[in-house]
Amino acid sequence: MILRDISFIVIARNESFAIEKCLGSIASMPLRECEVICVDSGSTDDTLDVMKGYIGKVQNYSIIRCSGHVNAAVARNIGLRYAAKEYIFFVDGDVELCPDFISESLDKMKSGDAAAVTGRVEEIVYSDDYKQIKKPLSYHRYYPRLTEINWCGGNFIVKSQVREMVGPWDERMVRNQDIDFTLRLHRYGRLLALPVTMCTHHTLTYNERPWLHLKKRIPLCFGMLIRKNLDRPKVALSLLWRNRGFLAGFVVYGLFIVGFLLTGFLSTSFLYTVVAVSFIMIFDLFWGAIRKKNVLNHFVTHYLYVPLIVAGILFDVKHDRPATTVEQIC
Repeated sequence: MILRDISFIVIARNESFAIEKCLGSIASMPLRECEVICVDSGSTDDTLDVMKGYIGKVQNYSIIRCSGHVNAAVARNIGLRYAAKEYIFFVDGDVELCPDFISESLDKMKSGDAAAVTGRVEEIVYSDDYKQIKKPLSYHRYYPRLTEINWCGGNFIVKSQVREMVGPWDERMVRNQDIDFTLRLHRYGRLLALPVTMCTHHTLTYNERPWLHLKKRIPLCFGMLIRKNLDRPKVALSLLWRNRGFLAGFVVYGLFIVGFLLTGFLSTSFLYTVVAVSFIMIFDLFWGAIRKKNVLNHFVTHYLYVPLIVAGILFDVKHDRPATTVEQIC
């Protein structure tokens, strides 16, 4: 099937290994009257050179380089400035696309069954130098049947007119911006997940991420996500359930507050609270160790993230942002 009238917005930062697979998969597709917009977010490796290597291999191909204040939301918004087709496919630079998914997605949107479509995601996890496979091909996201969903990750195809109704990506959110955007999208139309492989995700282990996210106060974004959807209690609860690892932290902090109040009002011993909290934390960390989780990372995400999540729920995060420089390479 010939694929027509699609704007592929491909974003990447330091993805020289995977972007080759991503653009190679797009170049091999039967595209007609489509465009491919690559946005490089100030890469310091060979990502930009790999992108330049596809000049002339893909029709209606452009490369945008941005620097300064850049994150995934900023990069996608920059790509949208250049997108002019009826359908927009947001693509992370570390995925290898499957054309069968695109053709089935177009059928669903043309028939009016969906405003946007995503699909199954396979995943290969590599060592930091991409020379070894740490985890072989497996499903990162699996849909056993055609399903209407509330949100998805950053790879999906959407009708352009619906995207305009949703508005831009929230550039304050350095994480969970994909969930935020698709939750907003779902207010305007159906988001379908197909039981078809959409892409293969080529990724690293990223064991250092919890500490880095804590330092950068990234858990605020999850709190913002909850706050934005408080008018939809089922959605907010489903977000919490999806990240139920945080529940242990919420229980611990809740017990501390209740124990402190009981100590003041009923003159009970705070020792009982300390014992209960210690038991919960030890059991939670032990259970994580059994499942081969990094214990320190487990502690950070379950207990140190919670105050930042609560702050994101209670307060609107606003900050002055540095400028973003945009340069069109081709």
